[in-house]
Amino acid sequence: MKRAEELAYESIIEMILSRSYAPGDRLVESELAELLNLSRTPIRNVLRKLAAEGLLEVRGNKGCYIPQLSPEDMAMVFKARAHLEGKAAMEAAYCRMEHDIDTLKELLAKEKNKYEEGDKKEYAAVNDQFHLLIASMCGNKYIEKFTRQVFWRSGLYIFYFDRFYVPSAPDEVLRDSSKSISCIQHAEIVNAIIIGDGNLAENAIRSHIYSTYSKMVNRVPYVGHIVGINHNFV
Repeated sequence: MKRAEELAYESIIEMILSRSYAPGDRLVESELAELLNLSRTPIRNVLRKLAAEGLLEVRGNKGCYIPQLSPEDMAMVFKARAHLEGKAAMEAAYCRMEHDIDTLKELLAKEKNKYEEGDKKEYAAVNDQFHLLIASMCGNKYIEKFTRQVFWRSGLYIFYFDRFYVPSAPDEVLRDSSKSISCIQHAEIVNAIIIGDGNLAENAIRSHIYSTYSKMVNRVPYVGHIVGINHNFV
């Protein structure tokens, strides 16, 4: 049986993924406890964790909120991701372990399967595991910590603006993993890590993050006036 905090963590993430909350909404501790049939203590601990990871914002003594999203913030978040994850991938290529490589390969296979099934929840979970595993492989706890924070913050933009997660998106974008840019790019990142080429791994993951950003840039409200910000992104 899952611990209360683990259940609360997964449930709140799923609520955000399923767009139960909009940017700017407050997550009320007592309401979540009642909804999930849990005590307020695990809910409180999870909200604090999500705030520390950058997925929620704390506003004084008023509780936790889904951050307001803006094109300016999105550009900064993804640029930070590109720099941090680029360095993490470079270091991971130099200090890779066999069991880490095996896990990355398993995640690639699982990712393709979940993509073809159109299982958004599991696909998102695999994507999270993939990126955060590379961050942990780098052997630098500070790079890992800040990568996790900026990764989760960028996740808000992905959940709300990536076509894969938008409910009205046509089904065909979910089906053929051989045409999935993300699946292809993840494989390129893994191959670079396997051969121990740090520069290639860094460039591959930076290109992947930029690709994700550019897919969404015109979906974020009022983005037009800062489209040029992506010229020096990578």
